[in-house]
Amino acid sequence: MSQYNLTLSGIQPIDFAPATTEAELRQNLFTLLTTWRGSVVLNRRFGFDPGALDEPTEVSKALITSQIYELVGEYEPRILIQEIQFVDLLDDPDNGRLIPVIYFEEQEVSDE
Repeated sequence: MSQYNLTLSGIQPIDFAPATTEAELRQNLFTLLTTWRGSVVLNRRFGFDPGALDEPTEVSKALITSQIYELVGEYEPRILIQEIQFVDLLDDPDNGRLIPVIYFEEQEVSDE
């Protein structure tokens, strides 16, 4: 299987007809992790809880990593996360943001 990665930074336009499964998975992952929890009217649990961002850096990294695994497991089971890293704070042009880089593969999901 191919391994993909996604850096959660910037914005991405919505593609209503992704050409490949990879593009669809990337878009779904980006949407899931850049949507604030509570902002989706019919599913208030969908999205990222920003409370993790108010903690010290190492605690925030642990909470963000945990949330990513939890959200992907619940909302996009076709994604198998291999690793989550963070962009070095010194490489961030806005200095101080925690920017996750998610390495993942597509996995088969049964219809059961």
